[in-house]
Amino acid sequence: MIEFCSVGKTYTDGTVAVADFSLVVPSHRTVALVGSSGSGKTTLLRMVNRMIEPTSGSVLIDDEDVRSLDGVALRRSIGYVPQAGGLLPHRTVIDNVATVPVLNGTRKGVARTVSLALLERVGLDPALGRRYPAQLSGGQQQRVAVARALATEPNIMLMDEPFGAVDPIVRRELQDELIRLQADLGKTIVLVTHDIDEAFRLADEVVVLRAGGITAQTGSPEQILADPADNFVREFVGADQADRRLRTKEIGGRSLVVDERGKPLGVLS
Repeated sequence: MIEFCSVGKTYTDGTVAVADFSLVVPSHRTVALVGSSGSGKTTLLRMVNRMIEPTSGSVLIDDEDVRSLDGVALRRSIGYVPQAGGLLPHRTVIDNVATVPVLNGTRKGVARTVSLALLERVGLDPALGRRYPAQLSGGQQQRVAVARALATEPNIMLMDEPFGAVDPIVRRELQDELIRLQADLGKTIVLVTHDIDEAFRLADEVVVLRAGGITAQTGSPEQILADPADNFVREFVGADQADRRLRTKEIGGRSLVVDERGKPLGVLS
């Protein structure tokens, strides 16, 4: 379990990135932080592994303040997937995945064997392990980044716009892969995204943030879409957009889901 207890972050120039934020992230659940630029979502994410230190309040993992933990050890125990993958260009794919286990004392041969299995787990051919990141597509690089985050069998995974740098088709494939992995592994995941559809698709709970890390609404995707807290949330999630206001239409004996303009979106099963 991760708990944000009235955390705030003000930089030396007076910029308030996060004013006062509290949230409990239950174990084995996926929570998405969504908001536009300046909403403090990445700042909050990086407080969990102490890449950013709060200026007020505290972050707890299983009731233990992260500030009482060694920062390096903490970061090595938490899976982290940045937007651009963050792979080391001079190392092969397999050695990228094995980086943290080797740093933690695992023998290189053992770490490489585990890394090959992880590549397969995230949907990659283990033969790609001999290549370098530049020889992979953007989607493949992001899969490697997910494999690397899983390499130490962490309980917690932090994902900062993990699929934001790939095209829509690959993005959907990577989302599907994360859904499958989470069903198998049951990690505690904090996901940062500006894409409300991605948040609704991947998360059990969504936190919509205003500027300065102010919580506008917290709830399940269904709760937020059905009952937006105010106009800000309604506009952010697009509750009144045509592709959100759906209805069914009978055609040829089948029920189609159509939007407000009558455009077909799918078949109702």
